Amino acid sequence: MSENIFELDNITFAYPQSEPVLKDFSLNIGKGQRLSILGANGCGKSTLLRILAGLIHPQSGSVRAFGSELSENSLRGAEAIKFHRRVGFIFQDPDVQLFCSTVSEELAFGPL
Repeated sequence: MSENIFELDNITFAYPQSEPVLKDFSLNIGKGQRLSILGANGCGKSTLLRILAGLIHPQSGSVRAFGSELSENSLRGAEAIKFHRRVGFIFQDPDVQLFCSTVSEELAFGPL
């Protein structure tokens, strides 16, 4: 059995004044495993990826990454740096990139 990189257990996430986008959702992603996430607009694909990247946190349930709890409290200081050296997120819309206007430029910026 492979080591789990991510473990999501019964997570629920809702944006303000909306129904839950993810409700009682569970998922394990093992080391070396590849995963495709498919679905209609608004079904929670981007929300799930933001949770996995530690950018947002579910209202209920638990998220573990690399064997440790992933939460607002655990992603502070040195632990945040350690996590974000292993997990990255590139937005699909260049208008919301962190620093650069294209994905190519964003990738090139990282090593700098």
